Amino acid sequence: MAYDTDLTDEQWGLIKRHIPRAKKGGRPRSTNMRRVVDAIMYVVTHGCKWRGLPKDFPPWETVYRYFAELQQRGRWRRIHYDLYERVREEAGRIANPLLLIIDSQSVKTGKCASAKTKGYDGGKRVKGRKRHAIVDNMGLLVDVSVTTANVHDTKGALKVLQKYHKRAKQPRVKKIIGDKGYRGEMLKGFVRKAFKARMEIGTNHTSPQAGFVPDEKRWLVERNFAWLGDYWRLSIDRERTIAHSCTMVRLAFIRLMLRRLVPV
Repeated sequence: MAYDTDLTDEQWGLIKRHIPRAKKGGRPRSTNMRRVVDAIMYVVTHGCKWRGLPKDFPPWETVYRYFAELQQRGRWRRIHYDLYERVREEAGRIANPLLLIIDSQSVKTGKCASAKTKGYDGGKRVKGRKRHAIVDNMGLLVDVSVTTANVHDTKGALKVLQKYHKRAKQPRVKKIIGDKGYRGEMLKGFVRKAFKARMEIGTNHTSPQAGFVPDEKRWLVERNFAWLGDYWRLSIDRERTIAHSCTMVRLAFIRLMLRRLVPV
């Protein structure tokens, strides 16, 4: 049976080189890795439990094992970065963005999350985890980190920006925009030293004629979070570990970028 989340031949062709080949020796691999990826995309999009996967996919234990193995080996991260550069190049832009927008999203956690992986965000009144995302001027996810919800935005920003700085071969960032939660010399100093860029605090404002007017660039990261809302697995953070939580966000954007590169 075909599902709306199944990859097309062209979409599979864009990512299959990142999927590890079967180990030499021993019994030949009998699992269809394309169907494993299809099953993972089904979980991310429709939000079912691993045990609730339809029976025409490989066994759920096999699917989950490969999901976790590819996460540990950094393959989902590589796929994300590869597709991201492809989308930008297809849009006529350079691979590394000049502008970054940063924000955070606090989300509730499911029952399986251990107590040490969740906290309480007093501002949002949410008990769970916090997603720290940086996006470009196309609204695409550049990188993401997940922390407990009680971590301050500036500390979360440092974590995700350090991750991006380590990954980017030649970062060309000139400006990073955030809201008032990112004020402070610590973050500004890091941005200045690591990227030779400036940190700008964007603000929304109210106009008598237009009413509430969002900041010209900061709304892009809000749209990014809205896109995540299309993936039921992400409506609540249902992952046992923070690493898996971060991977689920990447997977949502992997699917989004595949659909941009190869529209269905």
